[in-house]
Amino acid sequence: MTTSSKSSWFKKSVGLSVAVAAIAAMAVTSANAQWVNKSGLGGLAPPSNGSYLVPIIEHLKLDQKYGLDFDIKLYPNPGILYSEFAAGRTAVTFGALYNGANFYVRGMPVQLLFTVSTANHAFISKLDGVHKAEDLKGKTIAATTSSGFYGMASFFLKQNKLDPRSNVNVIAASPAAVQAQLLAGRADAGLLFDPALSDMLTKGFHLVGDMNGGIRQALSMKSDAPVWYLGAFAYKKWIDENPKRAVATLKMWQEAAKFYNEHPAEADKIISDFTKIPLVAMEKSRALKLTQFQVMPAIEQKDNLDALFRGFKDAGFLTAVPDAGVYYAWPKP
Repeated sequence: MTTSSKSSWFKKSVGLSVAVAAIAAMAVTSANAQWVNKSGLGGLAPPSNGSYLVPIIEHLKLDQKYGLDFDIKLYPNPGILYSEFAAGRTAVTFGALYNGANFYVRGMPVQLLFTVSTANHAFISKLDGVHKAEDLKGKTIAATTSSGFYGMASFFLKQNKLDPRSNVNVIAASPAAVQAQLLAGRADAGLLFDPALSDMLTKGFHLVGDMNGGIRQALSMKSDAPVWYLGAFAYKKWIDENPKRAVATLKMWQEAAKFYNEHPAEADKIISDFTKIPLVAMEKSRALKLTQFQVMPAIEQKDNLDALFRGFKDAGFLTAVPDAGVYYAWPKP
């Protein structure tokens, strides 16, 4: 990948250019008063696993339990989701926590609220000789370089002396196109995340290396530390104008995650009906512990999140590691 190409996918993965961030920051005051949703929630539509807890919340009527108007708007791709948030048309986003940190370091009044799920990304291949990360050297890899987690994937490649500009060939593609490239044999390996990852693992593909383990080791994290990916972040004004609403939102998501973890068969059926993801793929994900929902205040995971943000900075996906102000300090019960 050339330097200019790297710059291109960097901008895509960030979801913002400096100009867009500056315009959005100036527009926040006026736009916040005109949020299209009553609570201003935004997230990713199916098949993203970021939508998994939505049908559980609706099925259990958890919004009513916690006195909320659950008006989340689901968007078809990350670019639209983050653009809507940057423009102030949504107040809270359920997406990659790294993107929340990126908004913050670019000067926007955004804070991380809570975690939702850990990273479920992995390199996969069908080739007999490609099992370890170093086996990817000289290979063609299909990847969604616009994904918020691609920075961590790049960091993982770098730790294994792999560089898209010299000794691996990265083809930028959507998750569906990554699957198509792999199935057609036009790529030696691919970077995927659930549910596409689980689906491909049911079709004869295997994992290549241990990305989360390699990331933990490189960043000096504990061997069992969560490698966070999805979470909730919001405009500070939305939080401050009604802190009880933020607390209720946290509790609602925590109860949905608890149901997902404690009632796997029922939860998977609810999610499958909503997302149209085959149950066999969801069962594969659970067996491999790929998608794990753990909802807790982001500030309680500051050490782990800061470590991951250092990795994103090292990979060139963050200009700086955010200071402690990026974390919302939840009121004590």
